[in-house]
Amino acid sequence: MSDPDPAGIPKEFSTRDNFSQADFFLVTINPNDDGQNPFEFIVQSTGNQIDAKVSNGNEDFNWSAVWESDVTIDEKGWNVEMKIPYRALRFANRTVQSWGFNFHRRLEKLNSQHTWTHIDNSVGRWTQYDGLIEDFRNIKPPTRLNLYPYASATTTSYEGTTSSDWSIGMDIKYGLTDNFTLDATLIPDFSQVGFDDVVLNLGPFEQQFTEQRQFFTEGTELFNKGRLFYSRRIGGNPIDQFDVESNLGSDEEITNYPGKVTMLNAIKISGRTKKGLGIGFFNAITEKTEATIKNNQTGKIRKEVISPFTNYNILVLDQQFNQNSTVSLINTNVTRDGRFRDANVTALDWHIETKDSKYNADGSVKMSNISDDINNLSTGYTFDNSFGYNSGHWNWEVGYNFENKDFNPNDLGILFSNNEQTFYGSAGWRTLQPTKKFNRYSFRFYNQLNYQHYSGIYTGYNAGLNFGAQTRNRFSFGGNLNYGSENKDFFEPRQGSTSGVYFLQPERKNINAYISTNSQKN
Repeated sequence: MSDPDPAGIPKEFSTRDNFSQADFFLVTINPNDDGQNPFEFIVQSTGNQIDAKVSNGNEDFNWSAVWESDVTIDEKGWNVEMKIPYRALRFANRTVQSWGFNFHRRLEKLNSQHTWTHIDNSVGRWTQYDGLIEDFRNIKPPTRLNLYPYASATTTSYEGTTSSDWSIGMDIKYGLTDNFTLDATLIPDFSQVGFDDVVLNLGPFEQQFTEQRQFFTEGTELFNKGRLFYSRRIGGNPIDQFDVESNLGSDEEITNYPGKVTMLNAIKISGRTKKGLGIGFFNAITEKTEATIKNNQTGKIRKEVISPFTNYNILVLDQQFNQNSTVSLINTNVTRDGRFRDANVTALDWHIETKDSKYNADGSVKMSNISDDINNLSTGYTFDNSFGYNSGHWNWEVGYNFENKDFNPNDLGILFSNNEQTFYGSAGWRTLQPTKKFNRYSFRFYNQLNYQHYSGIYTGYNAGLNFGAQTRNRFSFGGNLNYGSENKDFFEPRQGSTSGVYFLQPERKNINAYISTNSQKN
Protein backbone atom coordinates (compact mmCIF):
# COMPACT_ATOMS: atom_id res chain seq x y z
CA MET A 1 0.00 0.00 0.00
CA SER A 2 1.89 2.99 -1.30
CA ASP A 3 1.95 6.07 0.93
CA PRO A 4 4.01 9.25 0.38
CA ASP A 5 4.30 9.73 4.16
CA PRO A 6 4.95 6.29 5.74
CA ALA A 7 5.73 7.88 9.11
CA GLY A 8 2.25 9.39 9.15
CA ILE A 9 0.34 6.13 8.66
CA PRO A 10 -2.14 5.91 11.60
CA LYS A 11 -1.16 3.03 13.90
CA GLU A 12 -3.33 3.11 17.04
CA PHE A 13 -3.16 -0.29 18.71
CA SER A 14 -6.22 -2.35 19.58
CA THR A 15 -7.21 -5.89 20.52
CA ARG A 16 -8.33 -8.56 18.07
CA ASP A 17 -11.69 -7.92 16.34
CA ASN A 18 -11.72 -4.28 17.42
CA PHE A 19 -11.09 -1.42 14.99
CA SER A 20 -8.84 1.49 15.97
CA GLN A 21 -7.56 4.66 14.27
CA ALA A 22 -5.39 2.76 11.79
CA ASP A 23 -5.26 1.87 8.11
CA PHE A 24 -6.41 -1.60 7.14
CA PHE A 25 -6.46 -4.08 4.27
CA LEU A 26 -9.56 -6.27 3.94
CA VAL A 27 -10.30 -9.40 1.91
CA THR A 28 -13.80 -10.80 1.45
CA ILE A 29 -14.09 -14.39 0.20
CA ASN A 30 -17.41 -15.94 -0.85
CA PRO A 31 -16.93 -19.52 -2.15
CA ASN A 32 -20.63 -19.70 -3.10
CA ASP A 33 -20.63 -16.26 -4.77
CA ASP A 34 -24.18 -15.69 -3.46
CA GLY A 35 -23.77 -11.97 -2.75
CA GLN A 36 -24.84 -12.39 0.89
CA ASN A 37 -22.52 -14.63 2.95
CA PRO A 38 -18.82 -13.82 2.52
CA PHE A 39 -16.01 -14.33 5.03
CA GLU A 40 -14.01 -11.23 6.03
CA PHE A 41 -10.31 -11.12 6.90
CA ILE A 42 -8.83 -7.77 7.92
CA VAL A 43 -5.29 -6.70 8.90
CA GLN A 44 -4.61 -3.24 10.32
CA SER A 45 -1.39 -1.32 9.85
CA THR A 46 -0.49 -2.27 13.45
CA GLY A 47 -0.71 -5.99 12.58
CA ASN A 48 -3.98 -6.41 14.48
CA GLN A 49 -6.28 -9.10 13.04
CA ILE A 50 -10.06 -8.76 12.59
CA ASP A 51 -12.30 -11.40 11.03
CA ALA A 52 -16.03 -11.85 10.60
CA LYS A 53 -18.68 -14.00 9.04
CA VAL A 54 -21.21 -11.92 7.09
CA SER A 55 -24.92 -12.65 6.61
CA ASN A 56 -27.17 -10.29 4.61
CA GLY A 57 -24.68 -7.48 5.07
CA ASN A 58 -24.45 -7.92 8.86
CA GLU A 59 -20.95 -8.64 10.15
CA ASP A 60 -20.56 -11.14 13.02
CA PHE A 61 -17.21 -10.31 14.62
CA ASN A 62 -17.77 -13.01 17.27
CA TRP A 63 -16.81 -15.53 14.59
CA SER A 64 -13.09 -16.25 14.60
CA ALA A 65 -10.78 -18.40 12.50
CA VAL A 66 -7.11 -19.34 12.82
CA TRP A 67 -5.02 -17.67 10.11
CA GLU A 68 -1.69 -15.88 9.75
CA SER A 69 -0.70 -12.34 8.80
CA ASP A 70 2.15 -9.89 9.17
CA VAL A 71 2.84 -6.25 8.25
CA THR A 72 5.91 -4.11 7.58
CA ILE A 73 6.36 -0.39 6.97
CA ASP A 74 9.12 0.84 4.65
CA GLU A 75 9.98 3.97 2.67
CA LYS A 76 7.22 3.28 0.10
CA GLY A 77 4.32 2.66 2.48
CA TRP A 78 3.11 -0.45 4.28
CA ASN A 79 2.90 -4.10 3.25
CA VAL A 80 0.72 -6.97 4.41
CA GLU A 81 0.92 -10.71 3.89
CA MET A 82 -2.02 -12.99 4.74
CA LYS A 83 -2.14 -16.78 4.84
CA ILE A 84 -5.71 -18.10 5.12
CA PRO A 85 -6.01 -21.90 5.33
CA TYR A 86 -8.83 -23.63 3.46
CA ARG A 87 -10.08 -25.00 6.78
CA ALA A 88 -11.11 -21.45 7.77
CA LEU A 89 -13.67 -21.43 4.93
CA ARG A 90 -16.64 -23.53 3.85
CA PHE A 91 -16.74 -24.59 0.21
CA ALA A 92 -17.94 -27.48 -1.94
CA ASN A 93 -15.81 -30.38 -3.13
CA ARG A 94 -15.82 -29.69 -6.88
CA THR A 95 -13.02 -30.05 -9.42
CA VAL A 96 -13.44 -26.54 -10.87
CA GLN A 97 -14.68 -23.64 -8.75
CA SER A 98 -15.40 -19.91 -9.03
CA TRP A 99 -15.37 -17.73 -5.90
CA GLY A 100 -16.50 -14.19 -5.16
CA PHE A 101 -13.76 -11.83 -3.95
CA ASN A 102 -13.25 -8.21 -3.10
CA PHE A 103 -10.28 -6.30 -1.66
CA HIS A 104 -10.54 -3.10 0.38
CA ARG A 105 -7.91 -0.58 1.40
CA ARG A 106 -8.73 1.93 4.13
CA LEU A 107 -6.72 5.18 4.37
CA GLU A 108 -7.70 6.54 7.74
CA LYS A 109 -6.02 9.95 7.51
CA LEU A 110 -7.75 10.63 4.16
CA ASN A 111 -11.08 9.19 5.36
CA SER A 112 -11.28 7.12 2.17
CA GLN A 113 -11.73 3.47 1.28
CA HIS A 114 -10.84 1.89 -2.04
CA THR A 115 -12.04 -1.44 -3.44
CA TRP A 116 -10.92 -3.77 -6.21
CA THR A 117 -14.42 -3.97 -7.73
CA HIS A 118 -16.55 -0.84 -7.50
CA ILE A 119 -19.26 -0.71 -4.81
CA ASP A 120 -22.25 1.48 -5.64
CA ASN A 121 -23.35 2.79 -2.23
CA SER A 122 -26.56 4.23 -3.70
CA VAL A 123 -28.31 0.86 -4.07
CA GLY A 124 -28.12 -2.64 -2.62
CA ARG A 125 -25.66 -4.10 -0.11
CA TRP A 126 -21.90 -3.92 -0.39
CA THR A 127 -21.70 -7.74 -0.46
CA GLN A 128 -23.48 -7.82 -3.84
CA TYR A 129 -20.52 -6.20 -5.62
CA ASP A 130 -17.91 -8.95 -5.34
CA GLY A 131 -15.74 -9.73 -8.33
CA LEU A 132 -15.65 -13.31 -9.62
CA ILE A 133 -12.37 -15.21 -9.79
CA GLU A 134 -12.79 -18.31 -11.91
CA ASP A 135 -11.16 -21.64 -12.63
CA PHE A 136 -9.86 -22.76 -9.25
CA ARG A 137 -8.94 -26.41 -9.82
CA ASN A 138 -8.43 -29.46 -7.60
CA ILE A 139 -9.03 -27.69 -4.29
CA LYS A 140 -9.96 -30.25 -1.63
CA PRO A 141 -11.89 -29.16 1.49
CA PRO A 142 -9.76 -30.35 4.43
CA THR A 143 -11.05 -32.10 7.52
CA ARG A 144 -12.32 -29.44 9.91
CA LEU A 145 -11.92 -30.64 13.51
CA ASN A 146 -11.11 -28.54 16.56
CA LEU A 147 -11.05 -29.80 20.16
CA TYR A 148 -11.00 -27.38 23.12
CA PRO A 149 -10.56 -29.33 26.38
CA TYR A 150 -10.70 -27.50 29.68
CA ALA A 151 -10.47 -28.17 33.40
CA SER A 152 -10.85 -26.06 36.52
CA ALA A 153 -10.60 -26.53 40.28
CA THR A 154 -11.74 -24.19 43.04
CA THR A 155 -11.35 -24.07 46.80
CA THR A 156 -13.46 -21.69 48.90
CA SER A 157 -13.01 -20.88 52.60
CA TYR A 158 -15.60 -18.88 54.49
CA GLU A 159 -16.04 -18.53 58.26
CA GLY A 160 -13.95 -21.60 58.97
CA THR A 161 -15.67 -23.82 56.39
CA THR A 162 -13.73 -24.99 53.35
CA SER A 163 -15.28 -26.49 50.24
CA SER A 164 -13.74 -27.67 46.96
CA ASP A 165 -15.10 -28.25 43.48
CA TRP A 166 -13.72 -29.24 40.09
CA SER A 167 -14.93 -29.44 36.51
CA ILE A 168 -13.73 -30.99 33.27
CA GLY A 169 -15.22 -30.86 29.80
CA MET A 170 -14.65 -30.15 26.12
CA ASP A 171 -15.86 -28.03 23.20
CA ILE A 172 -15.86 -29.63 19.75
CA LYS A 173 -16.09 -28.08 16.28
CA TYR A 174 -16.34 -30.58 13.40
CA GLY A 175 -17.07 -30.19 9.71
CA LEU A 176 -19.85 -32.69 8.98
CA THR A 177 -19.79 -31.89 5.24
CA ASP A 178 -18.21 -29.27 3.03
CA ASN A 179 -20.75 -26.64 4.11
CA PHE A 180 -22.13 -27.84 7.46
CA THR A 181 -20.48 -27.69 10.88
CA LEU A 182 -21.23 -29.32 14.23
CA ASP A 183 -20.45 -27.36 17.40
CA ALA A 184 -20.84 -29.10 20.75
CA THR A 185 -20.06 -28.27 24.35
CA LEU A 186 -19.91 -31.19 26.78
CA ILE A 187 -20.21 -30.54 30.53
CA PRO A 188 -19.52 -26.83 29.92
CA ASP A 189 -17.68 -24.67 32.41
CA PHE A 190 -18.39 -20.97 31.95
CA SER A 191 -16.60 -19.85 35.11
CA GLN A 192 -14.03 -17.90 33.08
CA VAL A 193 -16.50 -15.60 31.31
CA GLY A 194 -17.19 -12.04 32.39
CA PHE A 195 -19.73 -11.18 35.08
CA ASP A 196 -22.85 -9.11 34.49
CA ASP A 197 -23.02 -5.61 35.91
CA VAL A 198 -25.20 -5.29 39.01
CA VAL A 199 -28.23 -3.16 38.16
CA LEU A 200 -31.14 -1.69 40.10
CA ASN A 201 -34.15 -2.31 37.88
CA LEU A 202 -37.15 -0.17 38.82
CA GLY A 203 -38.95 -0.59 35.51
CA PRO A 204 -41.84 -2.95 34.72
CA PHE A 205 -39.75 -5.22 32.48
CA GLU A 206 -36.95 -7.67 33.15
CA GLN A 207 -33.34 -6.63 32.64
CA GLN A 208 -31.74 -7.92 29.44
CA PHE A 209 -28.09 -8.97 29.66
CA THR A 210 -25.55 -9.48 26.90
CA GLU A 211 -24.25 -12.96 26.17
CA GLN A 212 -20.62 -13.57 27.20
CA ARG A 213 -20.31 -17.34 26.67
CA GLN A 214 -18.40 -17.99 23.44
CA PHE A 215 -20.51 -21.02 22.46
CA PHE A 216 -23.59 -18.78 22.32
CA THR A 217 -21.97 -15.82 20.56
CA GLU A 218 -20.10 -17.51 17.71
CA GLY A 219 -21.87 -18.64 14.53
CA THR A 220 -25.41 -17.88 15.71
CA GLU A 221 -26.61 -15.75 12.78
CA LEU A 222 -29.09 -18.43 11.63
CA PHE A 223 -30.53 -18.94 15.12
CA ASN A 224 -31.15 -15.20 15.55
CA LYS A 225 -33.57 -15.17 12.60
CA GLY A 226 -36.98 -13.92 13.71
CA ARG A 227 -35.56 -12.60 17.02
CA LEU A 228 -36.86 -15.62 18.96
CA PHE A 229 -33.58 -16.69 20.60
CA TYR A 230 -32.36 -15.11 23.84
CA SER A 231 -29.52 -17.44 24.83
CA ARG A 232 -29.43 -16.24 28.46
CA ARG A 233 -32.59 -18.28 29.06
CA ILE A 234 -30.37 -21.38 28.96
CA GLY A 235 -28.52 -21.80 32.23
CA GLY A 236 -30.19 -18.69 33.64
CA ASN A 237 -32.26 -18.17 36.78
CA PRO A 238 -34.64 -20.96 37.86
CA ILE A 239 -38.18 -20.37 36.62
CA ASP A 240 -39.73 -21.27 40.04
CA GLN A 241 -43.16 -21.56 38.40
CA PHE A 242 -44.94 -22.54 41.61
CA ASP A 243 -43.25 -19.97 43.90
CA VAL A 244 -41.57 -22.17 46.51
CA GLU A 245 -41.10 -19.36 49.05
CA SER A 246 -44.79 -18.42 49.25
CA ASN A 247 -45.76 -22.06 49.85
CA LEU A 248 -43.53 -22.73 52.85
CA GLY A 249 -45.01 -24.16 56.01
CA SER A 250 -45.09 -22.01 59.14
CA ASP A 251 -42.05 -23.83 60.59
CA GLU A 252 -40.05 -24.04 57.36
CA GLU A 253 -37.26 -21.97 55.83
CA ILE A 254 -35.22 -22.20 52.65
CA THR A 255 -31.61 -23.07 53.47
CA ASN A 256 -30.32 -23.26 49.91
CA TYR A 257 -31.79 -21.64 46.80
CA PRO A 258 -29.56 -21.98 43.68
CA GLY A 259 -29.25 -18.78 41.69
CA LYS A 260 -28.68 -20.49 38.33
CA VAL A 261 -29.43 -23.67 36.43
CA THR A 262 -26.59 -25.92 35.25
CA MET A 263 -26.36 -26.66 31.53
CA LEU A 264 -25.35 -30.27 30.82
CA ASN A 265 -24.58 -30.03 27.10
CA ALA A 266 -25.48 -28.21 23.90
CA ILE A 267 -25.00 -28.75 20.16
CA LYS A 268 -25.33 -26.59 17.05
CA ILE A 269 -25.47 -27.82 13.46
CA SER A 270 -25.44 -25.07 10.85
CA GLY A 271 -24.51 -24.41 7.26
CA ARG A 272 -25.79 -23.34 3.86
CA THR A 273 -26.14 -25.28 0.62
CA LYS A 274 -24.86 -24.11 -2.76
CA LYS A 275 -28.46 -23.19 -3.68
CA GLY A 276 -28.72 -20.78 -0.74
CA LEU A 277 -30.69 -22.88 1.77
CA GLY A 278 -29.44 -22.26 5.29
CA ILE A 279 -30.20 -25.01 7.83
CA GLY A 280 -29.67 -24.62 11.54
CA PHE A 281 -30.43 -26.96 14.45
CA PHE A 282 -29.69 -26.14 18.08
CA ASN A 283 -30.33 -28.27 21.17
CA ALA A 284 -29.41 -27.78 24.83
CA ILE A 285 -30.21 -29.66 28.05
CA THR A 286 -30.23 -28.26 31.59
CA GLU A 287 -30.36 -30.36 34.75
CA LYS A 288 -33.04 -30.44 37.44
CA THR A 289 -32.50 -27.73 40.06
CA GLU A 290 -33.86 -27.98 43.60
CA ALA A 291 -34.21 -25.71 46.61
CA THR A 292 -33.42 -27.14 50.06
CA ILE A 293 -36.07 -26.56 52.75
CA LYS A 294 -35.63 -27.22 56.46
CA ASN A 295 -38.33 -27.69 59.09
CA ASN A 296 -37.06 -25.84 62.16
CA GLN A 297 -39.24 -27.85 64.53
CA THR A 298 -38.41 -31.38 63.40
CA GLY A 299 -35.11 -30.73 61.62
CA LYS A 300 -36.43 -32.58 58.57
CA ILE A 301 -34.92 -31.62 55.21
CA ARG A 302 -36.87 -31.74 51.97
CA LYS A 303 -36.21 -30.75 48.36
CA GLU A 304 -38.50 -28.77 46.07
CA VAL A 305 -37.96 -28.53 42.29
CA ILE A 306 -37.60 -24.92 41.17
CA SER A 307 -36.49 -25.76 37.61
CA PRO A 308 -37.01 -29.23 36.11
CA PHE A 309 -34.88 -31.17 33.65
CA THR A 310 -35.39 -29.11 30.48
CA ASN A 311 -34.71 -29.46 26.76
CA TYR A 312 -34.35 -26.40 24.49
CA ASN A 313 -34.20 -26.63 20.71
CA ILE A 314 -34.38 -24.46 17.60
CA LEU A 315 -34.84 -25.39 13.95
CA VAL A 316 -34.25 -22.81 11.20
CA LEU A 317 -34.69 -23.06 7.42
CA ASP A 318 -33.51 -19.92 5.63
CA GLN A 319 -33.75 -19.68 1.84
CA GLN A 320 -31.79 -16.87 0.17
CA PHE A 321 -32.26 -15.81 -3.45
CA ASN A 322 -31.50 -12.98 -5.93
CA GLN A 323 -28.46 -11.98 -3.82
CA ASN A 324 -30.72 -9.68 -1.77
CA SER A 325 -33.74 -11.60 -0.43
CA THR A 326 -34.46 -14.26 2.17
CA VAL A 327 -37.44 -16.20 3.57
CA SER A 328 -37.06 -18.07 6.88
CA LEU A 329 -39.07 -20.64 8.83
CA ILE A 330 -38.15 -20.80 12.51
CA ASN A 331 -39.38 -23.06 15.33
CA THR A 332 -38.32 -22.89 18.97
CA ASN A 333 -39.38 -25.41 21.59
CA VAL A 334 -38.90 -25.71 25.36
CA THR A 335 -39.96 -29.01 26.98
CA ARG A 336 -39.83 -29.32 30.76
CA ASP A 337 -40.16 -32.52 32.76
CA GLY A 338 -43.21 -33.07 34.94
CA ARG A 339 -45.99 -30.57 35.63
CA PHE A 340 -44.00 -27.51 34.55
CA ARG A 341 -44.98 -25.54 31.47
CA ASP A 342 -43.89 -26.27 27.89
CA ALA A 343 -43.64 -23.70 25.11
CA ASN A 344 -43.47 -23.69 21.32
CA VAL A 345 -43.08 -20.72 18.95
CA THR A 346 -43.21 -20.85 15.14
CA ALA A 347 -42.40 -17.95 12.82
CA LEU A 348 -42.27 -17.14 9.13
CA ASP A 349 -39.86 -14.26 8.50
CA TRP A 350 -39.15 -12.50 5.20
CA HIS A 351 -37.06 -9.78 3.61
CA ILE A 352 -37.79 -9.50 -0.11
CA GLU A 353 -36.31 -6.95 -2.50
CA THR A 354 -36.91 -6.23 -6.14
CA LYS A 355 -34.19 -7.35 -8.53
CA ASP A 356 -32.72 -3.84 -8.62
CA SER A 357 -32.76 -3.65 -4.77
CA LYS A 358 -34.76 -0.42 -4.76
CA TYR A 359 -38.03 -1.61 -3.19
CA ASN A 360 -38.46 -4.10 -0.35
CA ALA A 361 -40.99 -5.83 1.89
CA ASP A 362 -39.87 -6.78 5.37
CA GLY A 363 -41.91 -8.63 7.98
CA SER A 364 -42.93 -11.74 9.89
CA VAL A 365 -45.86 -13.69 11.31
CA LYS A 366 -45.40 -15.66 14.55
CA MET A 367 -47.48 -17.92 16.79
CA SER A 368 -46.74 -19.04 20.36
CA ASN A 369 -48.27 -21.96 22.27
CA ILE A 370 -47.81 -22.41 26.02
CA SER A 371 -49.24 -25.38 27.94
CA ASP A 372 -49.04 -26.87 31.42
CA ASP A 373 -51.16 -28.97 33.78
CA ILE A 374 -52.71 -25.88 35.36
CA ASN A 375 -53.39 -23.32 32.65
CA ASN A 376 -53.96 -25.81 29.82
CA LEU A 377 -53.11 -24.09 26.51
CA SER A 378 -52.77 -20.45 25.49
CA THR A 379 -52.09 -19.39 21.90
CA GLY A 380 -50.77 -15.99 20.85
CA TYR A 381 -49.77 -14.47 17.57
CA THR A 382 -48.08 -11.42 16.08
CA PHE A 383 -47.76 -9.86 12.65
CA ASP A 384 -45.43 -7.23 11.24
CA ASN A 385 -44.87 -5.99 7.69
CA SER A 386 -43.42 -2.91 6.08
CA PHE A 387 -42.83 -1.67 2.56
CA GLY A 388 -39.86 0.49 1.78
CA TYR A 389 -37.65 2.18 -0.79
CA ASN A 390 -33.88 2.51 -0.54
CA SER A 391 -32.00 3.87 -3.53
CA GLY A 392 -29.95 6.95 -4.20
CA HIS A 393 -30.29 9.82 -1.76
CA TRP A 394 -33.79 8.91 -0.54
CA ASN A 395 -35.16 6.07 1.58
CA TRP A 396 -38.55 5.57 3.21
CA GLU A 397 -40.62 2.90 4.97
CA VAL A 398 -44.24 2.46 6.07
CA GLY A 399 -45.52 -0.44 8.13
CA TYR A 400 -47.87 -1.96 10.69
CA ASN A 401 -47.30 -4.48 13.48
CA PHE A 402 -49.19 -5.97 16.41
CA GLU A 403 -48.80 -8.55 19.18
CA ASN A 404 -51.99 -9.91 20.71
CA LYS A 405 -52.40 -10.23 24.49
CA ASP A 406 -51.40 -13.92 24.57
CA PHE A 407 -48.29 -13.80 22.41
CA ASN A 408 -45.38 -14.88 24.62
CA PRO A 409 -42.03 -16.11 23.22
CA ASN A 410 -40.17 -15.63 26.51
CA ASP A 411 -39.39 -19.25 27.38
CA LEU A 412 -36.54 -19.10 24.86
CA GLY A 413 -36.84 -15.57 23.44
CA ILE A 414 -37.36 -12.13 24.96
CA LEU A 415 -40.24 -9.71 24.43
CA PHE A 416 -40.87 -6.90 26.89
CA SER A 417 -44.48 -6.09 26.01
CA ASN A 418 -47.34 -7.53 24.00
CA ASN A 419 -50.98 -6.45 23.46
CA GLU A 420 -49.81 -3.54 21.29
CA GLN A 421 -50.25 -2.37 17.72
CA THR A 422 -48.38 0.34 15.86
CA PHE A 423 -48.62 2.16 12.54
CA TYR A 424 -45.17 3.48 11.72
CA GLY A 425 -43.26 5.28 8.99
CA SER A 426 -39.98 7.02 8.31
CA ALA A 427 -38.20 8.89 5.52
CA GLY A 428 -34.62 10.00 5.10
CA TRP A 429 -32.16 11.77 2.82
CA ARG A 430 -28.38 11.24 2.75
CA THR A 431 -25.31 12.26 0.82
CA LEU A 432 -23.58 9.52 -1.18
CA GLN A 433 -20.24 11.24 -1.86
CA PRO A 434 -18.32 13.99 -0.06
CA THR A 435 -19.21 17.54 -1.03
CA LYS A 436 -16.99 20.62 -1.09
CA LYS A 437 -17.44 21.20 2.66
CA PHE A 438 -18.84 17.96 4.07
CA ASN A 439 -17.82 14.30 4.16
CA ARG A 440 -21.45 13.43 4.77
CA TYR A 441 -24.73 14.67 6.15
CA SER A 442 -28.21 13.19 6.48
CA PHE A 443 -31.77 13.89 7.65
CA ARG A 444 -34.37 11.45 8.93
CA PHE A 445 -37.99 11.78 10.06
CA TYR A 446 -39.92 9.07 11.93
CA ASN A 447 -43.37 8.75 13.49
CA GLN A 448 -45.45 6.09 15.30
CA LEU A 449 -49.17 5.87 16.03
CA ASN A 450 -49.82 3.47 18.93
CA TYR A 451 -52.88 1.52 20.11
CA GLN A 452 -53.60 -1.27 22.52
CA HIS A 453 -54.44 -4.40 20.53
CA TYR A 454 -56.95 -6.05 22.90
CA SER A 455 -59.22 -3.01 23.32
CA GLY A 456 -58.16 -0.81 20.39
CA ILE A 457 -57.58 2.09 22.80
CA TYR A 458 -55.39 4.87 21.42
CA THR A 459 -52.25 5.03 23.59
CA GLY A 460 -50.13 7.78 22.02
CA TYR A 461 -48.14 9.26 19.17
CA ASN A 462 -44.37 9.74 18.75
CA ALA A 463 -42.41 11.61 16.11
CA GLY A 464 -38.93 12.97 15.61
CA LEU A 465 -36.44 14.57 13.23
CA ASN A 466 -32.74 13.62 13.25
CA PHE A 467 -29.77 15.34 11.61
CA GLY A 468 -26.09 14.42 11.47
CA ALA A 469 -23.07 15.78 9.57
CA GLN A 470 -19.28 15.62 9.34
CA THR A 471 -17.12 18.34 7.74
CA ARG A 472 -14.09 17.66 5.54
CA ASN A 473 -11.97 18.37 8.66
CA ARG A 474 -13.86 15.58 10.50
CA PHE A 475 -15.72 17.87 12.84
CA SER A 476 -18.99 16.05 13.52
CA PHE A 477 -22.22 17.58 14.77
CA GLY A 478 -25.93 16.86 14.80
CA GLY A 479 -29.05 16.63 16.88
CA ASN A 480 -32.68 15.64 17.02
CA LEU A 481 -36.13 16.98 17.86
CA ASN A 482 -38.54 14.54 19.52
CA TYR A 483 -42.22 14.75 20.39
CA GLY A 484 -44.40 12.39 22.42
CA SER A 485 -48.11 12.98 22.94
CA GLU A 486 -49.91 12.20 26.19
CA ASN A 487 -49.37 8.44 26.48
CA LYS A 488 -51.34 5.67 28.22
CA ASP A 489 -48.84 3.15 29.62
CA PHE A 490 -50.63 -0.11 30.51
CA PHE A 491 -47.43 -1.80 31.77
CA GLU A 492 -46.09 0.57 34.42
CA PRO A 493 -48.93 -0.19 36.97
CA ARG A 494 -48.01 -3.97 36.93
CA GLN A 495 -51.73 -4.86 36.81
CA GLY A 496 -51.67 -6.70 33.48
CA SER A 497 -52.17 -5.07 30.09
CA THR A 498 -55.88 -6.07 29.95
CA SER A 499 -56.79 -4.68 33.40
CA GLY A 500 -57.77 -1.27 32.02
CA VAL A 501 -55.43 0.40 34.52
CA TYR A 502 -52.78 2.65 32.99
CA PHE A 503 -50.19 5.24 33.93
CA LEU A 504 -50.76 8.52 32.11
CA GLN A 505 -47.48 9.88 30.78
CA PRO A 506 -47.62 13.64 30.10
CA GLU A 507 -46.85 15.18 26.74
CA ARG A 508 -43.12 15.40 26.08
CA LYS A 509 -40.91 17.53 23.84
CA ASN A 510 -37.13 17.50 23.79
CA ILE A 511 -34.19 18.66 21.73
CA ASN A 512 -30.69 17.18 21.75
CA ALA A 513 -27.47 18.31 20.11
CA TYR A 514 -23.91 17.00 19.96
CA ILE A 515 -20.49 17.96 18.61
CA SER A 516 -17.36 15.86 18.22
CA THR A 517 -13.89 17.04 17.27
CA ASN A 518 -11.62 15.07 14.94
CA SER A 519 -11.18 11.67 16.57
CA GLN A 520 -7.82 11.13 14.82
CA LYS A 521 -6.14 13.78 16.92
CA ASN A 522 -4.44 13.00 20.22
